Amino acid sequence: MRSVKSVLLLALVVGACSNTLSPGFIEGKWAQEFSIPGSSFEMQLTTNGGTISGSGDWCAEAGPCGTVAVMGTVNGSAIHLDQTFTPTFPPGIFPPSVQHFDGRFTSLRLLEGTLSVDRQDQPPLVIGQVRYHRE
Repeated sequence: MRSVKSVLLLALVVGACSNTLSPGFIEGKWAQEFSIPGSSFEMQLTTNGGTISGSGDWCAEAGPCGTVAVMGTVNGSAIHLDQTFTPTFPPGIFPPSVQHFDGRFTSLRLLEGTLSVDRQDQPPLVIGQVRYHRE
């Protein structure tokens, strides 16, 4: 019986780390990990096949806060998200901006990848590495 449980556990772990994750694994609430107090980012994602959509809220330390609209794709463990940030506080000072996340599942509760931001008449600027964890 013990060997059967070990085989089942191994199959579960291997299946979770494969590139054949169901698009539904992305569904739920995700938050960005910050080391800066007062900063936050949360998004609620849903899928329809390989298409991702969602919305959320963000706030910078002592700075603007607002909403985010998310559109993207999931293909196996690979994730691409286009995030449109719309500042709502303080009102009318900052324009909306678009960021792109390209990454993958590193576990069922963690997305890791690269974040870049659109710039006018130039290629996107890579901001750096980012991690989103499922809440």
